[in-house]
Amino acid sequence: MKKVEVIKGGGLLSACRNGIEINLKRVAAYCRVSTDSEDQLQSYHSQVKYYTGLINENSDWTMAGIYADEAITGTQVDKRLDFQRLINDCMNGDIDMVITKSISRFARNTLDTLKYVRRLKEMNVAVFFEEENINTLTMDGELLLVILSSVAQQEVENISANVKKGLQMKMNRGELVGFHGCLGYDYD
Repeated sequence: MKKVEVIKGGGLLSACRNGIEINLKRVAAYCRVSTDSEDQLQSYHSQVKYYTGLINENSDWTMAGIYADEAITGTQVDKRLDFQRLINDCMNGDIDMVITKSISRFARNTLDTLKYVRRLKEMNVAVFFEEENINTLTMDGELLLVILSSVAQQEVENISANVKKGLQMKMNRGELVGFHGCLGYDYD
């Protein structure tokens, strides 16, 4: 009996971006904002529009999808439904490369960042972080990613500490925190 080798469709193409050769074709983008403030929502819509245009303008790429989580923190991966859908689609072989604005848009926790990047790397799926100019399939990609994702995690911890300190200072001054008053009552 003859041995048959099945070759999956969507062959490799070569594209060059910022001096880095990316031999991939089916490209998806991941966008995220952490709050539902007006500025953040504008950033969200801008990210979606930018990546849709970027992928569609590159003749060597085909759109594999725009995955976007709105008003969700980057520290809780399990609550980011589109992120989970993106990872599943990558693991199913539907995506060759993921583009995202920065490491902090992908994940704010070093362990989560490395966990998902390594899972995708095993499937030969690149993650390209535009702001940091990191392609995870390059030789130095993971080293840079470890360093910069640690910085992103530290940034989250600093923001959290500053918010807690600010709330504590308000309470020490006797200001109400998280209280807008009961209907019919005034606060002096």
